[in-house]
Parts: sequence; C-alpha cells; structure tokens
Amino acid sequence: MATVLVPLLQASGPRGGGGYGGSVELRMPDLDADELGGADLLRSSLREAARQLGWNVKTYAMVRTQHGTMVGVADCRDVPAPFAQAVQGDMARRMRAAVGRVGHPGTAAQQPSPTADADPHMPNTAFRIAYEKARRRSAASS
Repeated sequence: MATVLVPLLQASGPRGGGGYGGSVELRMPDLDADELGGADLLRSSLREAARQLGWNVKTYAMVRTQHGTMVGVADCRDVPAPFAQAVQGDMARRMRAAVGRVGHPGTAAQQPSPTADADPHMPNTAFRIAYEKARRRSAASS
C-alpha cells in the first residue's frame, strides 16, 4: 500500500516547495477503511511512504468520527530558506480555507464542508483508484 501512496504524498507538496511541506489526509467510511486493513494499517502505510520520501512525519488516525475514518500524515521537516516562502504560503492558504469552511461564529451562513476529492491533501479518489490498480496487478501476477 505504501507504494501506492508515495506519488500521492509527492503531489501534496506546494508548488515551489522543493518537496517540503506535504500532507495527506484520507477520509472514508469506516467500512471502507476496515476493508483496506483498518486505520492502523493505513496510518502505518502513510508513515512508510512518507519515510521513503525522507519526511520527518507526524501521523494521526481517528475512527468513527462524523466523517468516518480519517488518517493523515504531514511532513514536519525544517524547510530550507529557498523553499520557506512557498511552504509558508501554502500553509497559510490551507489555514484560510479551513477557517472559511468553518464559518464565523454568530453568522447564519455556514460554509460548505470540504469535499475530499477537491483538496489535494485529501486524495481519496486518487488513492482508491491507485490501490485498486495495484491490487489487480498483484492478483494477476499471483
């Protein structure tokens, strides 16, 4: 599974970030996560893929949330100066988007929830497609 995740982690870094500052969060129904081996296996696979890229990682896994199972990994390496502006800009953009989705307390209008397929840091569809292709290749070679 880690092999499938490496390209998704590589793509999660900001443009101009030199491979630093990436993060991925997978959200799926609990039954889907169980079918893939459970949150612990998904978290371990994310950690393994991130380490293949040289990331210093922070991971998390939460099950049975209102969003189902959420598993994530973030690159926590110190960012070299040539890439710092791109990584910091991306982090600020993501923070503004998250705050915008939550809305402002006391206002009637609530921002729509994020859709996992529209956020490069939550590549659920890309992950499922890559995982299914890898599974079919594995079954065909057996």
